[in-house]
Amino acid sequence: MTNLSRKARLGLPAAFLIGSLTCSAHAQETIEPHGPPGNWNDSYIGARYSDDFYFPGSAEKVAQKIGFITTAGGFKYGSYVFNADFLVSDKNNPEAGGTRGAQEVYSVGRVDFSAARVFGHPIGGGFVRDIGLTTGYEFSAKDDAFANRARMLVLGPSVQFAVPRGYWNAMIGWRTENNYNGIVHKDVDYDTAAHAESSWMIPFHLGPAPVVFKGFISVTGPKGLDGFHTETKTEVLTRMSWLFDVGALAGHPRTFYLGPGYEYWHNMFGTPPAETRGTKRSAATVVGEIHF
Repeated sequence: MTNLSRKARLGLPAAFLIGSLTCSAHAQETIEPHGPPGNWNDSYIGARYSDDFYFPGSAEKVAQKIGFITTAGGFKYGSYVFNADFLVSDKNNPEAGGTRGAQEVYSVGRVDFSAARVFGHPIGGGFVRDIGLTTGYEFSAKDDAFANRARMLVLGPSVQFAVPRGYWNAMIGWRTENNYNGIVHKDVDYDTAAHAESSWMIPFHLGPAPVVFKGFISVTGPKGLDGFHTETKTEVLTRMSWLFDVGALAGHPRTFYLGPGYEYWHNMFGTPPAETRGTKRSAATVVGEIHF
């Protein structure tokens, strides 16, 4: 295997699910003017698809089917979201030692502690609705040659912005990461990196159809040397979607959403395009969700 290929397989599949950090449409339209939403829960399943993905070390386009399950809600001291993705690639992103597409499980969890709810009175003012502290994790496992076992922890202060409808938050802090390199058969402990993320959900109408614009952006700074002793660079991942509430058109609002999406990934896994091809992604997606 060439050094280029080895570098390509080192990177973990980071942050596939941070898009789930946005709160549900059910909660978004019931946020009180001077505080976060009360106790609530929204659980749903969904799927994403694209045939225009690239992975490091290859010039081949990869089609990927992604199923996910999410539960998000509010509790006495803040809000939470837990999400699990099951990702299935086509043969251009193969499993280790086989001809089928690789499969991956990726889980993300976030808990945001609200200052307003902890202290029992409004904290924000002006364009800030609330401040808080975000904690979280990301775990993954994939059956390709790299055989990643990503383990990440996130911690940092957060802010919730006062938007007229919907939800917009951001945090900045730190992320730790440990992974496994199946090429060289060793664990990789990265340096603690600066990390920032923001997620949003804005409901509006397009003619008679209710629409939700939701997404996230995640930025992780350099995290030291990878498993092949190459310096990592700042990684940027953003994903967004415009979901039509098609259930509302059939008399069942806030149940079934469908629409287009877009994903952009720069310096995938911290590896710049100058080091290996396939580390920049710009792709359209199709997204669907069923809420319970």
